[in-house]
Amino acid sequence: MSDAVVRPATPDDAEEIRSLVTRALLSAGFPPPDEELDADLLTLSYYDSRGRGIWVAEREGVVVGCAALDVGDPGIAILRRLAGGALSDLLAHIGHAARARGYEAVETVLPPGLPGTGEALSGAGFAPASPNNRLLLRLDLRP
Repeated sequence: MSDAVVRPATPDDAEEIRSLVTRALLSAGFPPPDEELDADLLTLSYYDSRGRGIWVAEREGVVVGCAALDVGDPGIAILRRLAGGALSDLLAHIGHAARARGYEAVETVLPPGLPGTGEALSGAGFAPASPNNRLLLRLDLRP
């Protein structure tokens, strides 16, 4: 863990979240977010719905990272928008938030080329959901 503070994102954070996600995608060789496909980045109100949430990590008042939970299959949360720094802090918070929302597991797809993301996910307890799919990672929250 670092000295980052994780807090719920506010509408004022939307621009910085879009910037963090865009930089992460571009650095990995992916296209930037698309307004139609990635409407959740235009207005963070998408994450106000039950079972969802979006957080930022700050250091000295500056947003350095972000992560979001979305609704997946029954009992499963989807980790989205993991970008920037303080990933271990964000992932620890995501695990607690998912448990508090009653999820049994958190899943995410790890696209290749995102530096440090795989290591942070592994360090937080995420592992391949099956031996045949090393890109789909899962964090089991059951006791």
